[in-house]
Amino acid sequence: MRLHDGTDLSQIEWRLNSYASEALSNLYTADDARLRLILRELADKVTNLEAMRALGFCVSVEHARWMARKFVAAGLRAAALDASSPRDERAGQIRRLRSGELQILFAVDLFNEGLDIPEIDTVLFLRPTESHLVFLQQLGRGLRLCPGRSCLTVLDFIGQAHRNFRFDVRYRALLGGTRDQLEQQINEGFPFLPAGCSLQLDRVSSQRVLANLRESLPSLSR
Repeated sequence: MRLHDGTDLSQIEWRLNSYASEALSNLYTADDARLRLILRELADKVTNLEAMRALGFCVSVEHARWMARKFVAAGLRAAALDASSPRDERAGQIRRLRSGELQILFAVDLFNEGLDIPEIDTVLFLRPTESHLVFLQQLGRGLRLCPGRSCLTVLDFIGQAHRNFRFDVRYRALLGGTRDQLEQQINEGFPFLPAGCSLQLDRVSSQRVLANLRESLPSLSR
């Protein structure tokens, strides 16, 4: 599910086809309102929060550690890992997540590929992802088959995007199709997904994504 988080990214510096990561990190780690929304949506959308095993993908080491501290303060069992984390620490935290001792691991520059934790039932996208490959790799962390797990919950938190950001990238990676077909899918609530799959946008997110599609795809084949 894609949820509007109230942040304004339109003025964040744009470098080499992506947001300036330090500016994003500074924005997110100063936004307690966004944090409260994330916690509220988790409690609302995850059926059994106590048993949740989640990965949260962050923009920076500071962001991942901040999220973990805030979640712990809110009473959840959380930790953060990044590419500099020692191998034994990574292995230990992954074991804790798989056993249920942890409810969520926040990560940055880690777990995009090569990670096999079939127990993961929730994925949080806590930063905009420009690369469709990275998006699919991160989504794939929650798509391993696991006995007893009936579904995967994906929460993607978005704000007002920079004019150069392309929302269509991840939709085309998932759904394919032309701009008109993407618009139709969004307007009609994604009626052509495989059985058992659901993709939802809240009202504001739907408006933002449609506006972005119309602005960013005029030259693509329709």
